[in-house]
Amino acid sequence: MKKLICGLMLLFSQVLLAQQPQSRVIFEPVRAQPGQDLSITYNPSGSPLAGKKDIKGIVYTYENFVWHANDLSLKEENNSWKANIKLAKDCGLVAVKYTSGDLVDNNDDQTFAQMLIDESGKFAVGAYAGWGLLRAPNYGYSVQQYLRNANISDSAVYFWLNQEISFHPKEASEVMSVPFCQALFKMQGLSSIPRINRVVAFLSKNSSEENMLKILSIFRYPLQNKTSEDSLTKVILTNYPTGNLARLKAFQQVNLEPNFDKKAEQATAFLKQFPYKESDFEYNENNRINYTNVYLMVALQALMQKNYAKLTTLASELPFSTIPTIYYKCIDIAHKRKDLDDQTLFAPSQALMQRMESFKNQRPAQYLYLSPSEWTKEYERLFIQTFGLIQTNIYRNTGHWDEAMTLANRVQQTLQFKSAELNNEQALLLEHFKQYNQLQEVLVKSMHENQSSPEMIELLKRDYQRVKGNVEGFDDYVSGLKNPALASKELEELKSIMIKKSMPDWTMKDGNGKTVKFSELRGKTIIMDFWATWCVPCKASFPGMKLAVEKYKNDPNVVFFFVDTEERSPNYKQEIMQYIKENNYPFTILFDNKLPNQKANDEVFNRICKAFTISGIPQKLIIDKNGKLRFITVGFKGSATGLADEISAMIELTKKAE
Repeated sequence: MKKLICGLMLLFSQVLLAQQPQSRVIFEPVRAQPGQDLSITYNPSGSPLAGKKDIKGIVYTYENFVWHANDLSLKEENNSWKANIKLAKDCGLVAVKYTSGDLVDNNDDQTFAQMLIDESGKFAVGAYAGWGLLRAPNYGYSVQQYLRNANISDSAVYFWLNQEISFHPKEASEVMSVPFCQALFKMQGLSSIPRINRVVAFLSKNSSEENMLKILSIFRYPLQNKTSEDSLTKVILTNYPTGNLARLKAFQQVNLEPNFDKKAEQATAFLKQFPYKESDFEYNENNRINYTNVYLMVALQALMQKNYAKLTTLASELPFSTIPTIYYKCIDIAHKRKDLDDQTLFAPSQALMQRMESFKNQRPAQYLYLSPSEWTKEYERLFIQTFGLIQTNIYRNTGHWDEAMTLANRVQQTLQFKSAELNNEQALLLEHFKQYNQLQEVLVKSMHENQSSPEMIELLKRDYQRVKGNVEGFDDYVSGLKNPALASKELEELKSIMIKKSMPDWTMKDGNGKTVKFSELRGKTIIMDFWATWCVPCKASFPGMKLAVEKYKNDPNVVFFFVDTEERSPNYKQEIMQYIKENNYPFTILFDNKLPNQKANDEVFNRICKAFTISGIPQKLIIDKNGKLRFITVGFKGSATGLADEISAMIELTKKAE
């Protein structure tokens, strides 16, 4: 009994805390009512935001048991930040947080919040539930990303929901039934079942699908009554053949189909019967009805059937979250691998981008927890991540120069010359438009960030020669453009990952059929670049590797081997040598060994992966003169000059190693 009394006293003290002016935030009036004007004052003294001048505020209002996020229009007065808002008539609780860059003040996860009161002086509808669920994100009814680590106890959640239902049974009994039963069971265990059954009986009085699904959820947990769950499932499917549960069952059938063509046909039928725009987003999320997977099946079938018009039409109905996946699978990959020409990809890629742009000023349901300003920032990030580089390249390759320039400039505002691929696109576009002053700026800033391409170096050299009359001193000029602090940081990082391990022995043949033995290369610094024709990043790294090879072409003690591995084509050797010749790469090609009864040539690569517990290509190994492995790198970061400098730094460190 004492524990119960103490617990209740603690909970009521939390109510008072939610109503009192907190140390850094003051609500006026202290006991606001729904529909009133509310003044909110924030003093950042003693907080992570103390002294900051770029403070922003976000207000979360709990209206009719649904969270809404909005930006606060802040005005600075005497080291405090003030804002006024108009409360909705169905608002029960208000919470705020403040930010400055990546810094956040939410009262150290204790929240800044106020429970509203009604005209009679009692807590308003939603006040109890909002105050409880806001601080219990593990129940799934909180504000996403508001709290970082805090979770109140199950008994506290039960208390606040019980208060809500007790004081506002008409408004709260149905909508709060599921989290209430969950909290009740977690707190009382089996002894709670009679009361939970009374909740089920209450919900049964209204036979809407929404209520039936709530009962179904309670049967699943906490009651774990499989018999009742199965029985009710049949009833719901019979009474609501096009409802939420029917959608879930149809989606599960699509997922279970192993045959691609049949799966695509079922996906098409699913979308016709259960259009996304008519679906219940919350139910989809809670039950993992992934429309992205469904649309992807339809899109891939259209792509395989070369029905690009269908793919273009399909874009106009896609949910926001589906667009990046469809673009990547159908446009990005096809473009990078050159499976389709850009002229063919233009229409569907343009349609996908236009569809995404339609959401720019309209937050999708899954992002309603973001304020408008947060959504603008998140949208731009996702847009650039999805379309920025590839779509700019498609525009340029198809002669849509103005669109390419507009998109490149937009993306550059975010990336700030940190992407060699974008820098290259922008440079080529500026050269096309003869905007030489802007071109010079891009070339210099890109080199400063060490995010350039061989084409950009040539453009820079051409401009240097125009000014100087020759190219004498050009290499020193380029070196002087690079950020020394960045180079120093990268060098220290490389030193920290330097190793010394014994290499497995190997013997392979080069492109001319000559045998190359690892054991005969002592005294040389060896760079091994494992790659394959099907590996897009492998080939994307070659311009940077070419710069490194050319830098050391006169050093007899540094040798580069480009080891082709994991190929399955019967004519891969001829195809590879032709590819190297056509692209003018001064590379020594080695072919990995193919063991008997194996489909791919991967004998050396597999042994190295096992020896060093690594995988994936492109994979570069730097080996010292004594045959010891000093560096392993996997992947390609996108910058040709950055890669060349990284390889050069590793070579120099390896040369000096003992």
